Amino acid sequence: MKVKQLSYHNQQKTLFSDISFDSSEDHLIVIEGKNGSGKSTLLKICLGLLKPTRGQVSLSQTVGYVPDSSELYFVGMSPKVFFHFLRANLHLEQASFEQKLAGLIETFSFHDRLMTSPIQSLSLGEKKKVMLMAAFLLDPPLYLMDEPFSGLDQASLRALSDLIKQELQLGKEFVIVTHGYQEYLPQSGRVISL
Repeated sequence: MKVKQLSYHNQQKTLFSDISFDSSEDHLIVIEGKNGSGKSTLLKICLGLLKPTRGQVSLSQTVGYVPDSSELYFVGMSPKVFFHFLRANLHLEQASFEQKLAGLIETFSFHDRLMTSPIQSLSLGEKKKVMLMAAFLLDPPLYLMDEPFSGLDQASLRALSDLIKQELQLGKEFVIVTHGYQEYLPQSGRVISL
């Protein structure tokens, strides 16, 4: 993904100006900043959900997206239903999908009872695990993650950190919005402060 001279301002203020990066060069882009600085807005522009005031985004890869909040998604679905809906709609091979899902369930200690509970009834951390597992199940070349560490327990923080490092070693690319969790990310990434 290439981002070139991206700027965005709303009616009140300019959130950011002249942001440029190329995830194929840096592989790990960390976008940090205080609440309200435009981090999530930048990610939404990268996904094509918002239009920039100026600049352009070139996105040609499949993306594994982890939103900051899942409140608007998956009404009435359980994680089990959602994951199988995902597999069926993306025509993913069942045996390898099931094997990968079982590994992620173990990695994130996602108990059996949670798999059949409505996603809306889960805690913030449990919802975050669902979103993370969905992204990793896709096995995309590029991950866009908005506050992926928020709400996770210590064991899951370490598990996510290890997964990101493993995927980076495989040549995958990450654009991660975060506030206060940089210690769980490799120091080799490019940091953009908003």
